[in-house]
Amino acid sequence: MEPVRVMALAVLLSLYILLALINPRLAGINERFRKFIKSRRNIRMRPLMIFTHRWNDAPMLSLQVLLISLAVGFTTSEWLRPFILSAAMFWQTTLVSVTKKLSAISRPPQDLTHRIMKSGSYPSGHTAAAATFALLAPSVLAPYLSLPTIILISVYLTFNALITAYGRLYLDVHWLSDIVGGGLLSLATRVFVGIYLP
Repeated sequence: MEPVRVMALAVLLSLYILLALINPRLAGINERFRKFIKSRRNIRMRPLMIFTHRWNDAPMLSLQVLLISLAVGFTTSEWLRPFILSAAMFWQTTLVSVTKKLSAISRPPQDLTHRIMKSGSYPSGHTAAAATFALLAPSVLAPYLSLPTIILISVYLTFNALITAYGRLYLDVHWLSDIVGGGLLSLATRVFVGIYLP
């Protein structure tokens, strides 16, 4: 493993853990940002925000990953890249679940959500999953598709990740620090996967 990659992974994971530890000290910043989002919320966007929640929820995202993995595997007879994508998403989801239980950070009041979330707040699993998918899927598909197609996929997945992250704040189910934590974890996952992705 290259020293630069090891250093980047160590820094990202350290920041991810540090953010969980100092989260109580960020209450003021989180609350101010929550009020900022709340004051600028357009209620007509609520159906879209709910859709991003469902589209990037564990069952739906797992189905998307499975379909891509099977499509690549069966059409190219190469299973390494699909396996790496599936394993990375599973690893990231598991780490999110463990962190939520260990950090046990309370969620915001959830005043606009369609479903009350009972799990811990940190990190945002939807943000982490959507961002990780956006960072990994184009790399996995790159050898098999044209550059314009990969660019279109990347643009769509990046937009999906950004709107999903905003949706967590819009629906009042996550704090700003949860979104940042999800982003850090997705970057760490991408760096780690880069070791194995040919």
